This record gives sequence, structure tokens and C-alpha cells, in this order.
Amino acid sequence: MRKFAIIALLFVLTLGAADKDHRTKLQIEMQKFAAALDLMQKGILYNCKECIDDGADRIIKNIKVLEKVDVKHFLPEKQKYAYKFAQKTARLIDMYAHDAKESFAAGNMDDVINDHTQIIRQCNSCHMRIRGW
Repeated sequence: MRKFAIIALLFVLTLGAADKDHRTKLQIEMQKFAAALDLMQKGILYNCKECIDDGADRIIKNIKVLEKVDVKHFLPEKQKYAYKFAQKTARLIDMYAHDAKESFAAGNMDDVINDHTQIIRQCNSCHMRIRGW
């Protein structure tokens, strides 16, 4: 009986460590998104063309990583349905980042600014639902 209790305890601790590992990885990915958005904003404010392009590229690259992250680990039990919402939000962020690159290449800074704003709105929308803000 004692061996069973020790094995069960180790199993629970392993699950807790795995969940913490998932959270840490997601936090790192979210920090990359924030840095990319900051880079885009810097490009908009200071007319740094490389910053806008690089920031959008980082978002596009990072969004692919998020598609592999199982957000169900981070959702409260009553919000497991939000998984599809998070996936839809990721697709919209990808779309706006691509549009920002196209608008930037066409020299349309108003659209770049709008795309940057829409990316932030999508981020906030997902955070509000998942975190319950």
C-alpha cells in the first residue's frame, strides 16, 4: 500500500511539473509575441522600415509555434470550449501580420497601423476570455 502511495505521489508531481513546463513554454512564446509587437510599434513610431517587417515576420513565425501548443492545459475547466476560439484568434493574428507586411510593401502606413491595432485586439480578446479578465 505504501508503494502505491509513493507511486501515486510521484505521478501527481510529474503531472504538475509537466503542466508547469507547458506554462513556462507558453509564457516564453507570449513574450516573443510582445517583443514582436513592440518592434512593429517602434517601426511605426520611428519610421523604422526594418522594424515593421521584422516584427511582422516574428509574429508569423511564432504563430506557427502556438498552433502546436495545447491551450487546454491552461484553460479553467468551464472554458475548455475556448480552444477553438484560441485557434481562430491565432489565424486572425497571422492574417493581420501578413496584411501588415503587404501594406508596408505597398507603402500604406495607415493599413500597417490598423493591422498592428487589430493584432493587439486579437491578443486582448483571447486573454480576456482565457484569463477571465
